[in-house]
Amino acid sequence: MSKRSRPVLGLAAGALLLVCGAYVMPGSPVKDYADDAASSLGIDRPAEPSTEKIDAKAIKGAEGSLEKLPVADLGSGDGYERDAFGQRWADLDHNGCDQRNDALRAAGTEVKAKPGTHDCVVVSAQIKDLYTGETISFVKGENTVDIDHIVPLSRSWQQGAADWDEDRREEFANTQENLVAVDASANRSKGDRGPEEWMPDAGQCTYSVRWVEVKEDFDLSVTAAEKRALEKALDDCGGEG
Repeated sequence: MSKRSRPVLGLAAGALLLVCGAYVMPGSPVKDYADDAASSLGIDRPAEPSTEKIDAKAIKGAEGSLEKLPVADLGSGDGYERDAFGQRWADLDHNGCDQRNDALRAAGTEVKAKPGTHDCVVVSAQIKDLYTGETISFVKGENTVDIDHIVPLSRSWQQGAADWDEDRREEFANTQENLVAVDASANRSKGDRGPEEWMPDAGQCTYSVRWVEVKEDFDLSVTAAEKRALEKALDDCGGEG
């Protein structure tokens, strides 16, 4: 299991809140934490520091955690396959709903569920996207929203997960801390790249903090370039509080 339980980072503006294990009944209001200012797609390296507002304690905590992470080159990636990370969208928190639908609920407002699924399977919602800052109308079966692993599975394999057992890898692949509902095209733009190659524009502060938290909780290393990119992003964010 992870080193500690922590609520997933909240966003004051320009991002989204994912609450670990959150389960909201359809039709119940879910607070909207993103603002409408940022709408551009994330680019490989943001040209300007993010204007996203985030609690200074979260930034400071991430900066301290980043300093403690081991620095190492990426592994070869030999042997990586998605199936090595166990069941897809397991019910990790045992709330009766799989992690994919938990992520959709956590990111969504106006959530509607499929009848006969114990209010679990999300069929439509308004999703506030961390990566673009836009609101996306999600409809089940349409390819508008992906559930992204903030730290990609293949990346984790190269930075320590290759040595884990399958239970640990399944936990990593399904922990809500590492999941986010985002625009499908933005997710595919990101691919398996790390913050030294790609950053979202709308939510880079939250993205950076979450990346560090996941790395810390699962004892994963960072590369020197990855660390420099995260240090710059966190320094640019600054924080408020």
